[in-house]
Amino acid sequence: MNKTTVVLVAAALAGAGYVGVNYYVNDQIEQAITQKIAGFEADTGLDVDFASSSVDLLTRDVEITQLQISSLAQSAPELTIDKLSIAGYEQDKISPLTELEFVGIKLNSKADVFSQGTSPELLAATYHVKTSFSFDEASGDSEFALMVLADEVAQGDFTISLGNSKKLMEVSLAASKLDSQTLSLEQELQLQSQLMAAMQSLQFKSLALTINNQGKLSEFIESEVAQQGMTLADFRAAAAQQLQMMFLPQEVQQAINDFALGMNALSLSITSTHNQNFMALSQQLPVAMSQDPELLAELIKVEASGK
Repeated sequence: MNKTTVVLVAAALAGAGYVGVNYYVNDQIEQAITQKIAGFEADTGLDVDFASSSVDLLTRDVEITQLQISSLAQSAPELTIDKLSIAGYEQDKISPLTELEFVGIKLNSKADVFSQGTSPELLAATYHVKTSFSFDEASGDSEFALMVLADEVAQGDFTISLGNSKKLMEVSLAASKLDSQTLSLEQELQLQSQLMAAMQSLQFKSLALTINNQGKLSEFIESEVAQQGMTLADFRAAAAQQLQMMFLPQEVQQAINDFALGMNALSLSITSTHNQNFMALSQQLPVAMSQDPELLAELIKVEASGK
């Protein structure tokens, strides 16, 4: 057997091994997903079906396709999801980047839960939702991001960045490995205390929020306020009145008023100018917002626009 033949045989065996392992892992993943769904069904009373699931051995990304979610009292699915994917998740440690994505969410307009009080724009839309969480173990910085897109209606994006989050990650990871059914009351209280302390020590770094019109945002808002017996003019007047009663920076009030008039885009960005934890910042902000604009400017930098 020459070298070329040896290489080809080795490659074929490796390929066969990969296919075999991939089949086994995918089978194990599907069993694990089925177990998780069974627990979800027991907790919520909902019924969940899916067509297939798969895992990529190289990236460990998980994908589930053609999900259908329905209540026991509803014969047809209340909503369907074309694809759910999970990337970067690691069971035994906090991953540097974890992403969860839902593609092609559709609501059943005939389902009882959506048949009343849901605007026609939302019923007709197809949704795309993506969340991500990143964590830098060396610095302790973390960031959570959320994107929600309703096709032809609107897209919303939210991001919050935090510092000193290493302790919270450690406590959360330890909690995820515990069996809540076997914890004593003392252990539960101790865990809650640890989580609370870790959350209070978090440092606020920045926050960003954007809303952008994708075509029918004004129609959606008009439908929503109409259900409250209001017109768009009533809504704008009420929003302006409420803003005057709130201790918000002037640029934020102006941006929201401009958005209420134009209904095209809203952008808000808040950045901390000091490395303060949430406890200290939450104690100073209310006073600064209501009585001391100069102190507010020292604590946070605010940028806002609307149209």
